[in-house]
Amino acid sequence: MDHQTEWRLDAARMLTEKLRKKTGIRAVMVGGSAARGYSDVYSDLELIAYWDRPPGTEEKRAIAGELGAVHRYPMIDHGHESALEIGNFPVDLWHKSVSVEEEVMERVLKSFSTDLGDNNVVDTVRTGIPLYGEDLVQVWQARTEQYPDELARRFLGEYLPHFHLRQLHFAAHRNNPAAFFNILSNIHSSLFIVLLALNGSYFPTYKWMFKRLHELPVKPENLEWRLREMYRESPTVAAGSLREVLEETLQLVEAQYPDQDTEFARYGVDQPLPERFSESPFEPNKQR
Repeated sequence: MDHQTEWRLDAARMLTEKLRKKTGIRAVMVGGSAARGYSDVYSDLELIAYWDRPPGTEEKRAIAGELGAVHRYPMIDHGHESALEIGNFPVDLWHKSVSVEEEVMERVLKSFSTDLGDNNVVDTVRTGIPLYGEDLVQVWQARTEQYPDELARRFLGEYLPHFHLRQLHFAAHRNNPAAFFNILSNIHSSLFIVLLALNGSYFPTYKWMFKRLHELPVKPENLEWRLREMYRESPTVAAGSLREVLEETLQLVEAQYPDQDTEFARYGVDQPLPERFSESPFEPNKQR
Protein backbone atom coordinates (compact mmCIF):
# COMPACT_ATOMS: atom_id res chain seq x y z
CA MET A 1 0.00 0.00 0.00
CA ASP A 2 1.38 3.42 -0.94
CA HIS A 3 1.98 6.12 1.65
CA GLN A 4 -0.75 8.50 0.46
CA THR A 5 -3.39 5.80 0.80
CA GLU A 6 -2.01 4.36 4.04
CA TRP A 7 -2.13 7.49 6.17
CA ARG A 8 -5.59 8.40 4.90
CA LEU A 9 -6.89 4.98 5.92
CA ASP A 10 -5.28 5.42 9.35
CA ALA A 11 -7.15 8.72 9.71
CA ALA A 12 -10.37 7.00 8.63
CA ARG A 13 -9.99 4.35 11.33
CA MET A 14 -9.50 7.04 13.97
CA LEU A 15 -12.63 8.92 12.91
CA THR A 16 -14.63 5.70 12.68
CA GLU A 17 -13.97 4.99 16.36
CA LYS A 18 -15.98 8.12 17.14
CA LEU A 19 -18.69 7.56 14.54
CA ARG A 20 -19.46 3.99 15.56
CA LYS A 21 -20.61 5.18 18.99
CA LYS A 22 -23.51 7.13 17.52
CA THR A 23 -26.91 5.51 17.94
CA GLY A 24 -28.42 4.78 14.54
CA ILE A 25 -25.19 4.32 12.57
CA ARG A 26 -25.02 0.73 11.31
CA ALA A 27 -21.86 0.90 9.22
CA VAL A 28 -18.97 3.19 8.28
CA MET A 29 -17.08 2.75 5.03
CA VAL A 30 -14.14 4.44 3.34
CA GLY A 31 -14.93 5.42 -0.25
CA GLY A 32 -13.29 7.58 -2.88
CA SER A 33 -9.64 7.55 -3.84
CA ALA A 34 -8.38 6.02 -0.57
CA ALA A 35 -10.61 2.96 -1.00
CA ARG A 36 -9.70 2.53 -4.66
CA GLY A 37 -5.96 2.96 -4.12
CA TYR A 38 -5.96 6.16 -6.20
CA SER A 39 -4.86 8.65 -3.52
CA ASP A 40 -2.34 11.34 -4.35
CA VAL A 41 -1.19 14.46 -2.51
CA TYR A 42 -4.35 16.31 -3.58
CA SER A 43 -6.80 13.67 -2.32
CA ASP A 44 -9.24 14.21 0.50
CA LEU A 45 -10.76 11.43 2.61
CA GLU A 46 -14.26 10.17 1.91
CA LEU A 47 -16.22 8.49 4.70
CA ILE A 48 -19.78 7.19 4.41
CA ALA A 49 -21.93 6.64 7.50
CA TYR A 50 -24.87 4.31 6.89
CA TRP A 51 -27.84 4.89 9.16
CA ASP A 52 -30.91 2.85 10.02
CA ARG A 53 -32.88 6.05 9.32
CA PRO A 54 -32.20 9.40 7.64
CA PRO A 55 -30.36 11.56 10.22
CA GLY A 56 -31.54 15.09 10.91
CA THR A 57 -29.61 18.25 10.11
CA GLU A 58 -28.90 19.02 13.76
CA GLU A 59 -27.71 15.46 14.28
CA LYS A 60 -25.20 15.79 11.46
CA ARG A 61 -24.00 19.15 12.75
CA ALA A 62 -23.49 17.66 16.20
CA ILE A 63 -21.40 14.85 14.73
CA ALA A 64 -19.25 17.35 12.84
CA GLY A 65 -18.68 19.20 16.10
CA GLU A 66 -17.73 16.02 17.95
CA LEU A 67 -15.18 15.25 15.24
CA GLY A 68 -13.67 18.72 15.67
CA ALA A 69 -14.66 19.62 12.12
CA VAL A 70 -15.50 22.87 10.42
CA HIS A 71 -17.28 23.22 7.08
CA ARG A 72 -14.95 23.83 4.14
CA TYR A 73 -17.46 25.70 2.00
CA PRO A 74 -20.11 28.36 2.67
CA MET A 75 -23.77 27.39 2.88
CA ILE A 76 -24.41 28.58 -0.69
CA ASP A 77 -22.17 25.74 -1.93
CA HIS A 78 -24.06 22.52 -2.69
CA GLY A 79 -21.26 20.56 -1.00
CA HIS A 80 -21.47 22.53 2.25
CA GLU A 81 -23.02 19.83 4.43
CA SER A 82 -20.66 16.94 3.60
CA ALA A 83 -17.43 18.86 2.99
CA LEU A 84 -15.63 19.10 6.33
CA GLU A 85 -12.16 20.06 7.44
CA ILE A 86 -10.53 18.29 10.37
CA GLY A 87 -7.09 19.42 11.46
CA ASN A 88 -6.79 21.46 8.24
CA PHE A 89 -7.36 18.28 6.20
CA PRO A 90 -10.43 17.89 3.92
CA VAL A 91 -12.83 15.11 4.87
CA ASP A 92 -16.06 14.37 3.00
CA LEU A 93 -18.51 12.77 5.43
CA TRP A 94 -21.62 11.42 3.73
CA HIS A 95 -24.68 10.35 5.70
CA LYS A 96 -26.90 7.77 3.98
CA SER A 97 -29.71 5.52 5.10
CA VAL A 98 -29.38 1.79 4.55
CA SER A 99 -32.76 1.62 2.84
CA VAL A 100 -31.94 4.33 0.28
CA GLU A 101 -28.58 2.71 -0.55
CA GLU A 102 -30.28 -0.63 -1.10
CA GLU A 103 -32.88 0.99 -3.34
CA VAL A 104 -30.11 2.41 -5.54
CA MET A 105 -28.41 -0.97 -5.76
CA GLU A 106 -31.73 -2.56 -6.70
CA ARG A 107 -32.20 -0.07 -9.56
CA VAL A 108 -28.80 -0.92 -11.02
CA LEU A 109 -28.50 -4.65 -10.32
CA LYS A 110 -32.12 -5.70 -10.87
CA SER A 111 -33.70 -2.98 -13.03
CA PHE A 112 -30.46 -2.30 -14.96
CA SER A 113 -30.52 1.48 -14.61
CA THR A 114 -27.90 3.27 -16.70
CA ASP A 115 -28.07 6.36 -14.51
CA LEU A 116 -24.42 7.25 -13.91
CA GLY A 117 -25.06 8.56 -10.40
CA ASP A 118 -26.66 5.26 -9.40
CA ASN A 119 -23.85 3.29 -11.04
CA ASN A 120 -21.28 5.34 -9.18
CA VAL A 121 -22.98 4.43 -5.90
CA VAL A 122 -22.59 0.75 -6.79
CA ASP A 123 -18.94 1.26 -7.74
CA THR A 124 -18.34 3.01 -4.41
CA VAL A 125 -19.88 0.08 -2.54
CA ARG A 126 -17.91 -2.44 -4.60
CA THR A 127 -14.57 -0.76 -3.96
CA GLY A 128 -15.28 0.51 -0.44
CA ILE A 129 -13.41 -0.51 2.70
CA PRO A 130 -15.79 -1.16 5.62
CA LEU A 131 -14.41 -0.12 9.00
CA TYR A 132 -17.55 -0.74 11.04
CA GLY A 133 -20.63 -2.84 10.30
CA GLU A 134 -18.56 -5.04 8.02
CA ASP A 135 -21.24 -7.73 7.73
CA LEU A 136 -23.74 -5.31 6.17
CA VAL A 137 -21.28 -3.85 3.66
CA GLN A 138 -19.88 -7.25 2.72
CA VAL A 139 -23.38 -8.49 1.86
CA TRP A 140 -23.74 -5.51 -0.47
CA GLN A 141 -20.33 -6.12 -1.99
CA ALA A 142 -21.19 -9.74 -2.70
CA ARG A 143 -24.20 -8.52 -4.69
CA THR A 144 -22.00 -6.30 -6.87
CA GLU A 145 -19.53 -9.04 -7.83
CA GLN A 146 -21.62 -10.31 -10.75
CA TYR A 147 -21.97 -7.46 -13.23
CA PRO A 148 -25.34 -7.93 -14.97
CA ASP A 149 -25.06 -8.81 -18.64
CA GLU A 150 -28.26 -6.88 -19.34
CA LEU A 151 -26.73 -3.77 -17.75
CA ALA A 152 -23.76 -4.02 -20.12
CA ARG A 153 -26.08 -4.38 -23.10
CA ARG A 154 -28.10 -1.35 -22.09
CA PHE A 155 -24.98 0.78 -21.75
CA LEU A 156 -23.75 -0.37 -25.15
CA GLY A 157 -27.10 0.42 -26.74
CA GLU A 158 -27.14 3.88 -25.18
CA TYR A 159 -23.53 4.97 -25.72
CA LEU A 160 -22.36 3.32 -28.95
CA PRO A 161 -24.43 5.80 -31.02
CA HIS A 162 -22.17 8.54 -29.62
CA PHE A 163 -19.34 7.17 -31.79
CA HIS A 164 -20.10 9.76 -34.46
CA LEU A 165 -17.35 11.84 -36.07
CA ARG A 166 -19.13 14.15 -38.53
CA GLN A 167 -19.14 17.29 -36.38
CA LEU A 168 -15.64 16.52 -35.05
CA HIS A 169 -14.30 16.55 -38.61
CA PHE A 170 -16.03 19.86 -39.33
CA ALA A 171 -14.62 21.46 -36.16
CA ALA A 172 -11.13 20.20 -37.00
CA HIS A 173 -11.18 21.60 -40.54
CA ARG A 174 -12.74 24.90 -39.50
CA ASN A 175 -10.06 25.52 -36.84
CA ASN A 176 -12.68 25.72 -34.09
CA PRO A 177 -10.81 24.42 -31.02
CA ALA A 178 -13.66 25.09 -28.58
CA ALA A 179 -16.06 22.90 -30.54
CA PHE A 180 -13.37 20.36 -31.41
CA PHE A 181 -12.23 19.67 -27.85
CA ASN A 182 -15.79 19.68 -26.54
CA ILE A 183 -16.82 17.00 -29.04
CA LEU A 184 -13.57 15.06 -28.55
CA SER A 185 -14.03 14.99 -24.78
CA ASN A 186 -17.67 13.92 -25.08
CA ILE A 187 -16.75 11.02 -27.35
CA HIS A 188 -13.92 10.02 -24.98
CA SER A 189 -16.46 9.97 -22.16
CA SER A 190 -18.82 7.72 -24.11
CA LEU A 191 -15.91 5.48 -25.08
CA PHE A 192 -15.11 5.12 -21.37
CA ILE A 193 -18.67 4.01 -20.61
CA VAL A 194 -18.59 1.45 -23.44
CA LEU A 195 -15.31 -0.01 -22.18
CA LEU A 196 -16.61 -0.15 -18.61
CA ALA A 197 -19.57 -2.18 -19.87
CA LEU A 198 -17.32 -4.53 -21.86
CA ASN A 199 -15.23 -5.15 -18.75
CA GLY A 200 -18.10 -5.46 -16.28
CA SER A 201 -16.91 -2.43 -14.34
CA TYR A 202 -19.22 0.10 -12.70
CA PHE A 203 -18.87 3.86 -13.20
CA PRO A 204 -16.21 5.48 -10.94
CA THR A 205 -16.88 9.06 -12.20
CA TYR A 206 -14.95 10.68 -15.02
CA LYS A 207 -12.27 12.13 -12.75
CA TRP A 208 -10.84 8.61 -12.41
CA MET A 209 -11.26 7.74 -16.06
CA PHE A 210 -7.58 7.20 -16.84
CA LYS A 211 -6.87 5.30 -13.62
CA ARG A 212 -9.75 2.93 -14.27
CA LEU A 213 -8.86 2.54 -17.95
CA HIS A 214 -5.38 1.47 -16.85
CA GLU A 215 -6.97 -1.39 -14.88
CA LEU A 216 -9.30 -2.67 -17.61
CA PRO A 217 -8.09 -5.76 -19.49
CA VAL A 218 -10.35 -5.40 -22.55
CA LYS A 219 -9.45 -2.22 -24.45
CA PRO A 220 -7.50 -1.00 -27.47
CA GLU A 221 -3.73 -1.26 -27.09
CA ASN A 222 -1.91 1.69 -25.45
CA LEU A 223 -5.28 3.36 -24.99
CA GLU A 224 -4.52 5.84 -22.21
CA TRP A 225 -1.46 7.23 -24.03
CA ARG A 226 -3.37 7.46 -27.32
CA LEU A 227 -6.27 9.36 -25.75
CA ARG A 228 -3.95 11.86 -24.07
CA GLU A 229 -2.04 12.40 -27.30
CA MET A 230 -5.24 13.49 -29.04
CA TYR A 231 -5.18 16.67 -26.94
CA ARG A 232 -1.63 17.41 -28.16
CA GLU A 233 -1.95 16.45 -31.82
CA SER A 234 -3.29 18.76 -34.50
CA PRO A 235 -7.10 18.48 -34.71
CA THR A 236 -7.11 16.69 -38.05
CA VAL A 237 -4.53 14.15 -36.86
CA ALA A 238 -6.37 13.69 -33.55
CA ALA A 239 -9.64 13.03 -35.39
CA GLY A 240 -7.92 10.29 -37.36
CA SER A 241 -6.43 8.83 -34.18
CA LEU A 242 -9.85 8.78 -32.54
CA ARG A 243 -11.33 7.02 -35.54
CA GLU A 244 -8.75 4.24 -35.15
CA VAL A 245 -9.52 3.83 -31.43
CA LEU A 246 -13.26 3.72 -32.05
CA GLU A 247 -12.85 1.17 -34.84
CA GLU A 248 -10.77 -1.07 -32.56
CA THR A 249 -13.36 -0.69 -29.80
CA LEU A 250 -16.17 -1.71 -32.15
CA GLN A 251 -14.21 -4.83 -33.02
CA LEU A 252 -14.00 -5.66 -29.31
CA VAL A 253 -17.74 -5.07 -28.88
CA GLU A 254 -18.60 -7.29 -31.84
CA ALA A 255 -16.30 -10.05 -30.60
CA GLN A 256 -17.85 -10.06 -27.12
CA TYR A 257 -21.44 -9.27 -28.13
CA PRO A 258 -21.85 -10.54 -31.71
CA ASP A 259 -25.60 -9.88 -31.59
CA GLN A 260 -25.15 -6.22 -30.56
CA ASP A 261 -26.35 -3.76 -33.20
CA THR A 262 -23.33 -1.66 -34.19
CA GLU A 263 -24.58 -0.48 -37.58
CA PHE A 264 -25.18 3.14 -36.56
CA ALA A 265 -21.91 3.31 -34.62
CA ARG A 266 -19.99 2.10 -37.67
CA TYR A 267 -21.83 4.64 -39.80
CA GLY A 268 -20.74 7.35 -37.36
CA VAL A 269 -17.12 6.20 -37.27
CA ASP A 270 -16.91 5.99 -41.07
CA GLN A 271 -18.07 9.56 -41.68
CA PRO A 272 -16.24 11.11 -44.66
CA LEU A 273 -14.06 14.17 -44.32
CA PRO A 274 -15.83 17.49 -45.03
CA GLU A 275 -16.16 18.36 -48.69
CA ARG A 276 -15.16 21.85 -49.86
CA PHE A 277 -17.59 23.98 -51.87
CA SER A 278 -15.89 27.17 -53.08
CA GLU A 279 -18.12 27.99 -56.03
CA SER A 280 -21.83 27.67 -56.65
CA PRO A 281 -22.74 24.53 -58.62
CA PHE A 282 -25.94 26.19 -59.82
CA GLU A 283 -26.25 28.05 -63.11
CA PRO A 284 -27.63 31.58 -62.71
CA ASN A 285 -31.24 31.95 -63.85
CA LYS A 286 -31.35 32.84 -67.47
CA GLN A 287 -33.71 35.63 -68.44
CA ARG A 288 -36.18 34.74 -71.14
